[in-house]
Amino acid sequence: MNEYKRFEIDFSEAKSISTPSSQIDFKPMDPSKLNLIWGFTAPKQSEKMSGPCAIGTILHYHGIGWNHIPKDRQGRPLNDPFIEAIVRWSETPDLLGGSMGTSPPMVLSALRKADLHASWYAGNNVVDTLQIIQLELLQGRPVMVLINHGPVGHPLLLEWQVVYKLVENTIHTKQSSNGKGDQSWSLLQFKDLLKMDQPELSCSIVTAAKD
Repeated sequence: MNEYKRFEIDFSEAKSISTPSSQIDFKPMDPSKLNLIWGFTAPKQSEKMSGPCAIGTILHYHGIGWNHIPKDRQGRPLNDPFIEAIVRWSETPDLLGGSMGTSPPMVLSALRKADLHASWYAGNNVVDTLQIIQLELLQGRPVMVLINHGPVGHPLLLEWQVVYKLVENTIHTKQSSNGKGDQSWSLLQFKDLLKMDQPELSCSIVTAAKD
């Protein structure tokens, strides 16, 4: 049985990337703010939390949160209470009762619930997907990306990470499973990590913009 069918991932909102007939006209924002992005990590003894952590990273970057969450000396919400609030508020992770992580539609639902303009791109080729990521970064917006850590034939070792920088063919991400939340990938590595055994899930990225 197809694993993704069994988990009932709804692909109705997955977008195809259309190549524009003319050059995109936009005004790049200062991307240096992205260097200050704060990544949230999974609370101890919790599993399959990359979705809530990545959602939390995006929300915090855009200045969205809860006033009742205790803060650290830098004014950031404390990691565990913030992620626990994200879990309750977003109802993630959701796949198989949360045992298999967070689906892209639930990521969309959470970001839109926070009044962000969110889009999920999936099933596209790697080159076009990287162009969307680069365009978002140039406009000062981090991007959620679904990473495939599994070997061929094992499509379920997936993790949400947040891309915040692309410099000299190196992709920099925030991840939930690492104490510091920082990860670097060569462009070649990253291209492979975007690919899934299920073509329609390959190159899954979620963009989020604030008015």
